[in-house]
Amino acid sequence: MLRKLKYLIYITVGTSLGFALFFFANLMLRHLQATGDDLLEERRNPSYSQIENNKIKIKPLKRQKGPRVWVKLTKNWGSETIVSKRNEFPGYNDPIPRKGLIRGRRSKSRNSVGSALAIHPNGVWLTAKHVVEGCKKIILQAGVKNGKPANLVPTKVVTHPHADVAVITSPRTDYSRRPFKLVTRGDNVGDAFHIGFPSGKPGAVYSRFIGRMKVRRGRSRKSVEDLLVWAEITRIPNISGSLGGISGGAVVDRTGALIGINSAASVRRGRIFTSRPSKLMHVIRLSGNNSPAAGQNRPVISELTGGKYPSFAKAAIQDRRVVRVICQRRQ
Repeated sequence: MLRKLKYLIYITVGTSLGFALFFFANLMLRHLQATGDDLLEERRNPSYSQIENNKIKIKPLKRQKGPRVWVKLTKNWGSETIVSKRNEFPGYNDPIPRKGLIRGRRSKSRNSVGSALAIHPNGVWLTAKHVVEGCKKIILQAGVKNGKPANLVPTKVVTHPHADVAVITSPRTDYSRRPFKLVTRGDNVGDAFHIGFPSGKPGAVYSRFIGRMKVRRGRSRKSVEDLLVWAEITRIPNISGSLGGISGGAVVDRTGALIGINSAASVRRGRIFTSRPSKLMHVIRLSGNNSPAAGQNRPVISELTGGKYPSFAKAAIQDRRVVRVICQRRQ
């Protein structure tokens, strides 16, 4: 009898303990899920978005006065011309590898094309290091002649020792444009807008942050860089395949602040890899320049949404805030 009573007590205590542990685990799981949701919400709506009366501060895009370029190829850009290429990415839902390798391809072409963005009103530009490496001559199409982009030859190029970023100094152009302001508080995550010259022509991409990845470019172990990874959502214009040529172009958040530059892309997975703001700040200091910093309390630009971003991209390209770079490998 005592033995049966002992077993009954064990079973009762064990069951009660099990229920208690289950309840506690469930409570903790809910707390962690709530914390995760809160973190996601914080990332989507960063602290720089000022909220007054439950409304985020929003301002319209301001255009500069001055000559326009690339008007013919961008004048029809709008929400109705945005396209999704997701069905062309068989590996879109693949997990992010911990490490990656970008193999250098030997191009038979005499020229290659990239992008650059203004970090000074006149004459200082950011780009990707691989855009300007190995060039016999670099041409920066930041000038204007008869309504078309005019060529400038850089006077100085400074590259980062390990990251895929570089600074180009060029002769002054015909007017001063509004430079991009660089974020100073780590990495912004959420949505991003990529602007440059894919396939050598104006283009833009809307994407969402999905993680980070260590990427090695070429054979050197010193060239390992921790890049931000973005999943493409839509693009403009309606082109398929590689985004080659957008490298070195601007990556901005919803406030128009610079959060990186385009470094590489995966055609199969529909992903874009971008350099982190800290690397940009480092190479800017190496070049002896200063970049205007984006303030903490800055409003969202009304045109920087998933449906309106072509308007912002068109302005950045027509106003020569983002320009085309040509690398002549053989003369």
